[in-house]
Amino acid sequence: EVDVLIEEEIPSNLDFLPGQELIKSNPQKTYNVSVNIDNGDITRLGEREHYFWSSKVKLSIDHHATNKVMADYSYVDTRSAATGEIIYDLILNYLKTDIDKDIALCLYTAIVTDTGGFRYTNTTSRTLRICAELLNFDIDFPYVIKKVFDMVSYTKMNLMKQTMNSLLLYGDGKLAVSFLTLKDIKNLNVENDDYEGLVNIGRNLEGVEVSLFLREEQDNHFRGNLRSNDYVDVSKIAEKFGGGGHKRAAGFNINGKLDDSIDMLVSAILPEIRGVD
Repeated sequence: EVDVLIEEEIPSNLDFLPGQELIKSNPQKTYNVSVNIDNGDITRLGEREHYFWSSKVKLSIDHHATNKVMADYSYVDTRSAATGEIIYDLILNYLKTDIDKDIALCLYTAIVTDTGGFRYTNTTSRTLRICAELLNFDIDFPYVIKKVFDMVSYTKMNLMKQTMNSLLLYGDGKLAVSFLTLKDIKNLNVENDDYEGLVNIGRNLEGVEVSLFLREEQDNHFRGNLRSNDYVDVSKIAEKFGGGGHKRAAGFNINGKLDDSIDMLVSAILPEIRGVD
């Protein structure tokens, strides 16, 4: 018997995935085994952290180089573009279980999201081979791409506009900074998944190497997202502020006034960008 514990609402761009009947709003008091998946910082589990530590056996499966989770058994493969690749390998080579269409759809979606639709540099030939095998299960991959990357709500469209209006450039246009404050999102019915991908507005600007996006979650408390295009390891920058992630995609939290936070972050990022005085 398996329970999936999720505190957040399922994002609208992932509401097509099967298996949602396994999500439990009223978990058991304790579990024999708990598995932390695709998460390098156990504190991000929120209230679910209690169930992880109280389990008899604790497992962690991840691909983040900045993983700090202390578990009884950890499988961290930083060579994998997505944790979905690791799960694929575990199913076929260790669990000796057959993959069906539902599993294939979930794994394909996991890999597609973590590789930006195979556009990020973490994509490997192994990534593409695995996805080619998953397509043999007749999954509707054009629909997956459309749902995950292309469809946006009216609310998100407004957030995109606000983000573009906030855009600032530093370091001869090689660092893009954008942000959303509580005032910006006032009167908007914003869901967490509406923020997904806003950091790429700066990243996709010609000449930009690093994009920083800040969103205010509480007064003077910001969630930060970092993306890089070619060579800057943004996970190292995020670690300086208590966060982590991948070389080309990372996140962190920061407290302080917006202007002060931007100044502090810009000072940490610019030395990592080539050709910036």
